[in-house]
Amino acid sequence: MKIKKIRGRNFSEALALVKKELGKDAVILSSEDKNGARPYVEVTAAVDYDLEPVDREYGGPAEPELRGNGGLPVKPLAGLAPGEFLELKQEIKSLRRSIETMKNSGFELNLPEDRKRMFFFLKEISIKEEFALRLVQRASAIEDIETVMSGDIDTAGPPDGKAADSVNIPAQAGRRIVMLIGPTGVGKTTTIAKLASRAIKQGKKVAMISIDTYKIGAAEQIRIYSRMIGIPLDIVSNTENLKNSIKRFSDRDVILIDTTGQNPGDSGYISGLKDVYRAGLPIETQLLLSTSSDCDFLMGTYRHYKSLPVDYIAFTKTDEAVKLGSIYNLCCVYRKPVAYITTGQRVPGNIEFVDTRQLTNLILRTGSA
Repeated sequence: MKIKKIRGRNFSEALALVKKELGKDAVILSSEDKNGARPYVEVTAAVDYDLEPVDREYGGPAEPELRGNGGLPVKPLAGLAPGEFLELKQEIKSLRRSIETMKNSGFELNLPEDRKRMFFFLKEISIKEEFALRLVQRASAIEDIETVMSGDIDTAGPPDGKAADSVNIPAQAGRRIVMLIGPTGVGKTTTIAKLASRAIKQGKKVAMISIDTYKIGAAEQIRIYSRMIGIPLDIVSNTENLKNSIKRFSDRDVILIDTTGQNPGDSGYISGLKDVYRAGLPIETQLLLSTSSDCDFLMGTYRHYKSLPVDYIAFTKTDEAVKLGSIYNLCCVYRKPVAYITTGQRVPGNIEFVDTRQLTNLILRTGSA
């Protein structure tokens, strides 16, 4: 067990130094704001080290070592008698159990009471611990959390202070070719129909293309939407056909492309999507993620898709999610703007183009009773 006090100009800096010096497995025991001419934060942290097994009777030429993360030697235990060594080993085990008990009981942070309340509130809405700690340091009071959080979130709209209802997809000049990607069940086809309906409401000429020939019933679902909305639809099976279809819809302001939803861990699936980009088409990519999934799943999903040129993230099924902290986590880690959120299955409707404040407020509201 190694326990160390580390100082930083603020909590974020001290936490970074803890991770640098003690590793990612370090446990924060306490933190204290120090006032004075040069204020600083003092953090007390601890990390476990496993003792290397002793294969020979103690007292031989080789001395037992403390081993840190990855098995790297830390410091020889020179000059200890066999009984002292065993006593130290038991003490380390006892300390380790104590630290684990403290951590499991919620006492890993000895923060001032107001900051502690903020920290546990943020964790409760599924914001990852490291992000919650950073927010607690940057916000002087609970009332400041919304302002601080919104500074970490980027959205595509509504631009220029316009009402959210007037926004369709992130504004760009010229014809728009927008492709939606994402895992199975995230709601890509329904979202395509929502976007198409909004674009038509704004007076734009729209077409839809589906390259989802994998899922049974997918073609029929998008055909129903195409007839319901009253716009042309092409269903294609390869990149060459996709290029021809886009050429055929050259008179359209917006072309929306639906894709197959499969396991993103399937390299063949991701490779197939990459073929679309190799065709050199001016495609904007929106990755859809369902907030009804847990944060670890969303993080893992994005890691599979990040080899693709993702322009925006969109979050679906927010009406089904109990907590929305995962939205903030994804925004912090991957730094992609949020295009919109969906709030139900109704077409048209149930889609919102929120600004940073609106999205932050939505995330924080999920923590309310």
